[in-house]
Amino acid sequence: MSMGNQTHRTGTGSAGFSGRLKLAGKTSWPYLLLLPTVALLFAFTLYPLLQGMWMSLFRRGLVVVEQLPETTPVFVGFDNYMQLFGDKDFTVSLVRTVVFVIIAVPLQLIASLALALLLAPQNRFNAVVRTIVFFPSMISGLIIGVIWAWLFARNSGLVNYGLSLVNIPAVPWLEQDQLAQIAVVVAWIWGGAGFNMMILIAGLTAIPKDLYEAAAIDGTSRWRTFTRITLPLLEPSIVVVVVLGVIGAFQVYEIVVSLTTGGPGRATVFLVQNIYETAFRKPNQAGLAAAQSGILFVILMVLTIIQLRVARRRG
Repeated sequence: MSMGNQTHRTGTGSAGFSGRLKLAGKTSWPYLLLLPTVALLFAFTLYPLLQGMWMSLFRRGLVVVEQLPETTPVFVGFDNYMQLFGDKDFTVSLVRTVVFVIIAVPLQLIASLALALLLAPQNRFNAVVRTIVFFPSMISGLIIGVIWAWLFARNSGLVNYGLSLVNIPAVPWLEQDQLAQIAVVVAWIWGGAGFNMMILIAGLTAIPKDLYEAAAIDGTSRWRTFTRITLPLLEPSIVVVVVLGVIGAFQVYEIVVSLTTGGPGRATVFLVQNIYETAFRKPNQAGLAAAQSGILFVILMVLTIIQLRVARRRG
């Protein structure tokens, strides 16, 4: 009798153990599938971020050469961050970047929303136009800058040619400070409006049609329908567009390099270009450039958290 009970317990224990193994395998399998993505995230995002933060605590060159003692890293703590408060190039480029974000992001959102509302209806013509509008989002920012440098050329550009048709003299778009900044804003909006348009169109198509039909039956005006139905239900998509726009605007660089090269003078040198110049053109200042990158990271993180929290509370 006791041997039978022992055998029964042994069998039950084996079955329970194998069941636990199967359950552990099922629960751990999704995490195993995530391992490659996590490894890539750590290798190309988290590790460079941590390395940059660590580099910002040193006074060092971009490349350490044993034969050149001046490139040897010297730990300075937060001195690089304190030095930035007296760095005119950094403060001016940061303020200029903030102004660019305040102006360019809302304008791009308005342009993207207008395109989305215009091209949301499903038909062949709109499909072709959406493809054309989306095309700039698929090309490099350097190419976008080259295209607009040609369009804004004083003597041979299409923009000034169009102005000449209405008897307006040629405008030196890339030769005056404010005009060059306007040119950068226009090129940046053109380069990203198509991508944002597709996000907003996806949000528009998710809005139930019954709401519009009910509004039409009640005799609601188009503007009231837009402000009471479309905008509130489109808010999640708008939040995505704004967050991506703020991040992209703070990191604007390629378009500027190929459009104005930071000129005239330094009128269009934004923060990322100043970081590049500090790291590659100023000797032994890689730590200072890393400190600027650290401040940019903190700004973007704080702004993103604020935008998401505001959107969550409104939701």
